[in-house]
Amino acid sequence: MELSSVFSKTEKGQDEVSTRAHRLPSRVRAMLIMIDGHRTGEQLLALCTSSADGKRQLAQLLSGGFVQQLSGSTAATTPALLPDEDISLAKSYVIRTLYELLGSEALALVSVIEKAETVDELRRHFGQLHLALSTVPDRKKVEQFLEKVELVLD
Repeated sequence: MELSSVFSKTEKGQDEVSTRAHRLPSRVRAMLIMIDGHRTGEQLLALCTSSADGKRQLAQLLSGGFVQQLSGSTAATTPALLPDEDISLAKSYVIRTLYELLGSEALALVSVIEKAETVDELRRHFGQLHLALSTVPDRKKVEQFLEKVELVLD
């Protein structure tokens, strides 16, 4: 498995996202949902809490025929929009982290983010997101969070 390669879902992978027919474990399924034909293995691992777990999940998806490695030219022809489930995953990550970083002060921003239905709508709230996070003392956590959000939405 080449982590600098871009990964995309196979027909079997798309079927699993739609129907859950293969009953993948939740973390493996979450990895499958993040695979969009644009992200490299390295970018996918950056979104995981553990690089080792992410590698195992990606390897399981690859060996199970749920995903495939793409060449650079194939990846460029894939649409840039995230499927609805990827939006849900991104929103879930943002909301969970906002509560972690801001506590109850996150409520107003969370309610706005929950209403976003597209990547563009989610991005429109980044000004508010940056402003709210400016009060967080742990700048390293904030920067890591913002980097991961950008990876998820690119």
